[in-house]
Amino acid sequence: MANPAEPVPHRALITVCAMVATLMQALDGTIANVALPYMQGGLAATADQITWVLTSYITAAAILTAPVGFLVARFGRRAVFLGSVGGFTPRLRVVRRGAVA
Repeated sequence: MANPAEPVPHRALITVCAMVATLMQALDGTIANVALPYMQGGLAATADQITWVLTSYITAAAILTAPVGFLVARFGRRAVFLGSVGGFTPRLRVVRRGAVA
């Protein structure tokens, strides 16, 4: 860890990257919430059934917290962060084209 007295190079860039990643996570959760009524109508599911979609999404995020911690310890924060953002970004391109991911 850097000495607090030392200036951190590219501090603004690091801050912007972390903020964008947090925004993408929040946006992903918002999209899931907004899509629930449309999924309910398209799948002819009850409100109780469709609630499990969001519950499963939240549970998966909670379960992956420990493995991500292990990956960070093994490969470093930067590698895991770049891999996560890189894995998320290609899916955005597929969704924009209208393909089913």
